[in-house]
Amino acid sequence: MVVGDFSLWPGVLVRRVIAQNHPALREVNCRGASANELRPMQSAAQRGADVAGFKAAPGHFRLDTRLKDAQPGVVVLSDGEISAATLVWTAGTAPNPLLKSLPVERDQRGAVVVDGTFAVRGYRDLWALGDCAAVSDAKHGKTCPPTAQFALRQAEVLAKNIRAQLEGRPTRTFHFDSLGAMCVVGHQTACAELTIPFARTRSLRFSGFLAWLMWRGIYLSKLPGIERKIRVLMDWTVELFFPRDIVQTIDLR
Repeated sequence: MVVGDFSLWPGVLVRRVIAQNHPALREVNCRGASANELRPMQSAAQRGADVAGFKAAPGHFRLDTRLKDAQPGVVVLSDGEISAATLVWTAGTAPNPLLKSLPVERDQRGAVVVDGTFAVRGYRDLWALGDCAAVSDAKHGKTCPPTAQFALRQAEVLAKNIRAQLEGRPTRTFHFDSLGAMCVVGHQTACAELTIPFARTRSLRFSGFLAWLMWRGIYLSKLPGIERKIRVLMDWTVELFFPRDIVQTIDLR
């Protein structure tokens, strides 16, 4: 039984490895979050496509189910019990636990609350951004999702704001229109929702092998250094012809 957050890569990867390396296991039970919590940065239509992709994969996929307890041979869920000899847990991301020890305001997720310029409320010369911060968009007031496309642009604006404050110039608030969202939902299958340029209210949605190729291409382009790009590309090429090696040898010396 696999329990966890299938809106993120770890849950997708675990389910994929099980299906590829243990094809005889048909009774793989997968429990996830609610449909509204599944990839909250995406639209409702895209989340629906994600759910359809997950359900089409081997095993049983179920939403609105929470893990309450795990006992030998039995897993206790919010809607009953199920027999399971093996339990695999994949969790989503969360702000660093170190933030709990800081005397700063935090939201329900545990992220530091900041204003539109990334300044921490109640403190001077203290800023936060990225996964550890709850950044509100200056245009619509919604909290920015903790994704790379937002974090990169937040860093650029914050660097300029720090310099502006040191030089006595006014700082600027943060606003960024998402370029879209992409996610892997199975072996060589992905879903994509791309914002149409000059028509921000409309999106282009598609899924399948083309979306998977685009996702990998964008991921590869963002890797720093040509050496790392080549290494990852070689690994992906080998993976097209051979299954993923799930055995890891660790030297304890």
